Parts: sequence; structure tokens; C-alpha cells
Amino acid sequence: MERRLEDSRQHDEDMLARHASRGVLYPHLLPQFTRRMPDALLAERVRWFWAASWHLPHGVTSEQTLLPFAAANLAVEPTDVTLSGPSASTVATILKGSGWVVAANLQPAATAALLGGQTVIPDATRIIVAADLIAEVAQVFHRIEDFDAAVDATVAALSAWIVQRVPPPGDSAIRANRLLALIENDPNVTTLGETAEALHISPRTAQRIAHDDIGMSVGRIIRRSRLQRTLQHARESPTESLAAIAAANGYSDHSHMAAELRTITRQTATQHRAAVRAPNR
Repeated sequence: MERRLEDSRQHDEDMLARHASRGVLYPHLLPQFTRRMPDALLAERVRWFWAASWHLPHGVTSEQTLLPFAAANLAVEPTDVTLSGPSASTVATILKGSGWVVAANLQPAATAALLGGQTVIPDATRIIVAADLIAEVAQVFHRIEDFDAAVDATVAALSAWIVQRVPPPGDSAIRANRLLALIENDPNVTTLGETAEALHISPRTAQRIAHDDIGMSVGRIIRRSRLQRTLQHARESPTESLAAIAAANGYSDHSHMAAELRTITRQTATQHRAAVRAPNR
């Protein structure tokens, strides 16, 4: 029985790693980085935890470029705790010196609770007052040298903080979680109507949930998820033609995929592939 539970946990972690890695455009440039699954108590409040640590020589920088998911991140850093809504395009962060971050990629239900029921606004970041949490996480990273052990301890601290600050969501809030999970996990859901039908709600209700609790329209969430899958496909199949990749991911043709890619990432598919292969950027 214990072995089956361990195998199930490992399978879940492997699935998480594959799903969550869609947003990382250049995996080879990541610093020390890892993800953790939430425990069952937090499953409707946290999609996953992630953490990074870096120590770069003086004058050296590392650019990290992401195509974020349609979800908010609650991030603890040395000076601030921030709640960042979903981004309309790619996000680039320049790392230098030494630093760390531990964060929760939030379920829509938790984002709405932290905002006090306000509508989620894309590309908006707000400071969360949590000096005790910053101090606790900072102490762990200073005290524990082993990265994985430090992550386990800081995720436990962040989990406890979320349990205290974010109440278990009700049925209405959980609908937003289900909507996002449906679109991200089922590539056959490609329209507002299909989304609403699968959730047994009206298209108008689906659009309202997406706008208020996620911060993006249903159509934009669908396009974001498709583009993430497409870029992951391109990274994992470097010799496959771009036309074949476009067709496999539901684009009407290569030019449609290319236009969407340029709009969101400001790159062509060929440029993205070249950047992925490059040892440095």
C-alpha cells in the first residue's frame, strides 16, 4: 500500500513538472529551481509551489523569460511579498548577485480571496504585508545550505501562511479552478461554448468567471494554453517542421501560429528554437 502511494505521488510530481514547465521558455537558463505539489488541504488554493536560488559572479546577469500561466503568483522575496496577476505577454526578469524566491502559483479561488473579492487585474502587482513570513523564509535560506531541504521548509512556512489567510473556497469559487484546469488540460476545448458546455454553465457565466476570478477572457486563456503547448512541442521536437507542429496544436496553418507567437513573445518560431539551442543568451 505504501509503495502504491509513493508511486502515485511520483506520478503526480512528474505530471506537475511537465505541465508547469510549459511556461519556461528557456529551461537551460534556469538557476537552481524546483517545484512542489501542495498537500490535499491546499489543493483548491494552490496549483503548485516553486522556488529558485541563484549566486552569480559580480557583473554576470541571467535573463529568465516566461510565458506565464493564466494564474496569479504569491511570491516571497528578501524584501517583499507580492501578489502578481496573470500577464498579457512574456515576462523577463534579470537576475544578478545572489537571491532567492519561493512562491505559490495560486488557484483562482485563492487569488480572489486574497484580493477581498475584487476583480483580478492582468499585469498588476500588489504588495502583501507579511513581514513575519519574509523573516521566516529568509532565516531558512540563511540557515539551511541544501537547496531542496530549504525549499521543503520554506514551502511549509508559506503553506501555513496561506492556510491562515485564505479560507477554504466555496463551490462558486471552485468553479473558477475547474474552468482553468479544463482549458489547460484538454486541448480539445477550443471555444467559449465548449468550455461552458463542459462545465454545465452558460457562456455568459463562464466569461464572467474568467474575467472576475482569473483576469483573462476564456478566449485568451485558451490561446495562452495552446501557445504554451505549442512552444513546449517545438522545444521537445527540434527536427519536426513548424507546419506539422502548428497542425498538431490546432492552428489552421503555420502563419496563424507564427502571428500569435510574434504578438505574445515578439519572436518567430525559428528565433525561439534558435534561442533554446543557444548555450547563452
